[in-house]
Order: sequence, then structure tokens, then C-alpha cells
Amino acid sequence: MSGRRGRSGAAVRGPTSALTSFLGNQPDPQDNTNANTEAGPSRIEEEPEPLDSDDLDARPSKRRRALSIDSDDLDAESPSAGVSTAVSSSVNTPASTSRATSVATGNGSFMNCGECGKKFTVTQYTKEHPHRPQTWLCVPCCPKLGVNAFAKKKAPAKAAPKKAAREKIVHYEVTKGPTPLADLCIQMIGKYIEEVDALGDIGSVNMGKVCKIICKSRRLTPETATLLYSVDRTELTMYDCTLLVHESYLAMANLCPNLVTLNLQYCGQMQTETLEAWGKSLRHLRHLELYGPFLVRKEGWISFFKAVGTRLESLSITQSPRIDLETIEVLVKSCPNLRTLHLAEIGKLDSEFLIPLAKLKHLHSLEISSPGGTALSDDALDTFLQAVGANLTSLNLDFNPELSDPLLVSISQHCPKLTKLSLRDIDLSDAAVQSFFDARLKHRRPGFTHIDLEKGHDLAGHSLRALIKQSDETIESLSLLGWRNVDADAVSLLAGCKKLGKVDLSWCRNVTDFTVKDIIDGCPAIKEIRVWGCNRLTDNVPRKRGLKVVGIETHAL
Repeated sequence: MSGRRGRSGAAVRGPTSALTSFLGNQPDPQDNTNANTEAGPSRIEEEPEPLDSDDLDARPSKRRRALSIDSDDLDAESPSAGVSTAVSSSVNTPASTSRATSVATGNGSFMNCGECGKKFTVTQYTKEHPHRPQTWLCVPCCPKLGVNAFAKKKAPAKAAPKKAAREKIVHYEVTKGPTPLADLCIQMIGKYIEEVDALGDIGSVNMGKVCKIICKSRRLTPETATLLYSVDRTELTMYDCTLLVHESYLAMANLCPNLVTLNLQYCGQMQTETLEAWGKSLRHLRHLELYGPFLVRKEGWISFFKAVGTRLESLSITQSPRIDLETIEVLVKSCPNLRTLHLAEIGKLDSEFLIPLAKLKHLHSLEISSPGGTALSDDALDTFLQAVGANLTSLNLDFNPELSDPLLVSISQHCPKLTKLSLRDIDLSDAAVQSFFDARLKHRRPGFTHIDLEKGHDLAGHSLRALIKQSDETIESLSLLGWRNVDADAVSLLAGCKKLGKVDLSWCRNVTDFTVKDIIDGCPAIKEIRVWGCNRLTDNVPRKRGLKVVGIETHAL
């Protein structure tokens, strides 16, 4: 017993019952046969670990758990019940057979080690024997068998919290089937564009698809761009020229001298000298579209316009701050045969530009949007459309904040052949738009194929009903974005537009699942419906193969 006294200062025990204390002080019956076996730990290394709060809160279980349990299960067992089981086992079992299968009991109880046979105190860290199932190890025996005696059981990984339903945006799209083999091959070519020379000639149509793929991934560089050049190429479109430099554009003109149509997007590094060189090299160019030629000064534009002269039929320029009134006057004088003219976000464009542009009598498609100078006025546009509107089939006057209802009267009177109209973010009244479509119906004007009246905040059911009545047989693309007051019944009338393929109903607050169903059922050509901000829609919105429904917000208000 002297050994027990010597350890009393180091050993820490949890709370025990009176029976446990009594049995713990009794001599072991095996002392006559094995002097090294005691009722408690035989070495200081085998002393019980301090009990935590989980051990103090443990409650007796109603039935014995399975034989193979982990440390978390041990915490649920009753200390007193475990002691009685362990003691009775030690009394009836000789030391030589103390390695027999035993049951791991509650923390603070005693049991025999499955390796050395000596008694030890069960704790939450007690480990099962790696080679003898259902037997347990004391602390000193764990290192011998390569077991970490104090390793805690890893807590199960917490599931990632679900995002709030308010943040959930659902897009519905049903595809037509597997991707064609030809498209898969083209995608592979785009991935390994640097080695496309090994394939030889893959055709201009497929090369155009390859160009779109590599531009989407921003891999169009001065090196890869040369793979798209060819002396027999007459049409070239590059969708992202961000990485091309001035020399790339010079090489393009030298290696593709027979270009008739050229479309370059994001061509911010193009310089004045580029256009001057093009005027000399591209002697067959008739159609030019440039997006973002910021660095080109007016000297470059003037030189180019004089060089291409009367053969230029189509010109589209977006975001060029250096174009001024003198540049426009040279354009009109040198290129009188223009049929398409698109000027968007031009730095100094204002109503004075309309005076020389009124001399372009052959215009079929016109865009003057987002002017950078003084806003265009209704009176100036009326005079201008009176001069050029007779042959116009497409008109875009987006983002001209000073325009209003009189503009519709001018369009109705001077543009009899118009079939495409875009008037985004222009302050128009519901009554004026209704009168506009009623007048076109009365005078038997052709129906519209494309109409964009985005952000017509004051437009509602009367405008839409008149629009459908006049263009129900022709309309293919329609944007009603921001028509917050239009009623669902009026929107459902779009079911009578059999050619409608794309419609934007974003922020039309009265649209419901039934409204979308009416459009889907009545429009066999429908391919895309945009419904951002239509918060009455649910996850149950109808869908069909080949249709994209974009922008469903599934949260409930």
C-alpha cells in the first residue's frame, strides 16, 4: 500500500460512488499469485487522465453498447457500472488469462490491458489493440505497437452552410442533345491553337469558330493571330484584340490584302498609323467595324476615309473620342455611298454632326447612340430624319436623354420602311407609344422584327397591346426591360407572336409562372426569355427543350 500512498499526490481521479471507493481500497485476490498486479495503476505512466466536463456529465446508458466502440462512446457509459464490471472480471480471471476479450467500459473504471495483462484506468483516449479486436491497451503498451496513446478522434467535417435562398438565381436551359463531333474538334483546335499549323487548311468557316474560342479565353496574341491570316481571306472577325499590338494590325493588312469585311473588337492598341497603312494596303475593303480604337487621332480617320472613298459601304465605330465634326465632314464627302453607319459613344458627337450626315441619302441602317457631346434634340432629329429617313430600315437612338414623345411623330412620318427600332432609356409616355403603333397600323407600315424599348418606365399595357396588334406577325426580338407597370394579361398576349424568338421581361413586376407558360405555349420559335427582377416567378416556371429562361429569383418576399 506504500506504493499507492506515494502516488496519491500525482494521481487525479474523477468523482466516484461509495461502492467504487470501497472496492478500490480492497487488496487484489491475485496478490498471492502475481505480486505486480494491483487494483489501481501499476505505474505512474498508467495513471488516469484528468476528466473533462463531458466525463462529469456522463449518464448511465440503458443497455450495453456494442463491443467495438470509440472514445466518444466511452464518455456515455456510467463510471460506477464500468467499475463493477471490470472488478468482477478481474476477481474471476487469473492474470495469465487477463488478455482475454473484454468490453471497454466507462471513463475512470479499470480493465486489463490486451497486451501486457496489467490493469489500467479507462479514459477517453483508451485505444483498441490493433491486432486483437475487442481488447484494449494501457498507455505504456501503445508506443510499442505504434499507437498514439493520446490522439483524439477527429471531429466529423461540418457540412458547408447552405446559401440563403435569397441569393439563389436559377437559369433554366434544356439543350438539344450531345455536342456535335465537329464542334468538339473545333474546341480541341482552339485549346491547342499554337500547333494548328500541323492540321493544314481547315476552312474559313471552321477557322472563324476557332477564332471565337481562342478570343473567349484571351489567347489571341500577335503569334496566334498570324494563324488566322490568309491571302485569300475576304472576311475576318476577331472578337478580342486586347493583346494585339500595332505591328499585328500592320501584318494583318499585309497578309490579308483581299479583305472585304473586317470586324475587330477591343482594338485599343490600334494607332493612327494603323489606319493610314490600311488605306494603302486594303484596297478591297467595303465593310469596317471597330470597337474601342481609342488611340486613333482624327488625322488617321481622315487619311483612311479619303483612301477608301466611294467603295466604303458600311462603317461602325464604338468608343472613339478623337472623332470631331471635321472628321464627319470628310467621311460624308469621301464616302457618299454609305448604307450602314453606326456611331456609338463618340466623344464630341452632338446635333451639329447631323447637318453633314443629312447628305447621306443611301442610308439603310443608322445608329447614333450615347453621344458624348451635347445631347441630340427632337427638332434636330426631325430635320435629319426628313432628309435620310425614306430608305431607313433600322434605327438606333439609344441613350439620348433629351429626346421625348415628338421623336415618335418624326419616325412615324419620315421612316415608312422601318422594321428595326431601338430607343433605350428614352423618356416616352404610354399614350405616345400607343399612338405611334396605331398610326403605323393605320398607314399599313410593315411590322417590326426587332424592337427595344428598354427602361420605358412609364410604358404599360396600352403600348404593348398596340405593339402586338401592329407587329404580331413579324416580331422576332423584343425588350420590355423596366416596364414595371405593364399588366400580366398584356404580356400574355405575346403568345400570338408566332415568330418571337427572344423576349426580355426583366423587372416587369406583374409577370408570373402562368405568363411565361402562355408565351411558351403560344410561341413555337421562342429560344430565350429573360426575367431578371420578376419576383413573382418560382422554381416551377415552365420550361421546354431548347429554351433558356434566365434570371429567376427563387426567394419569396
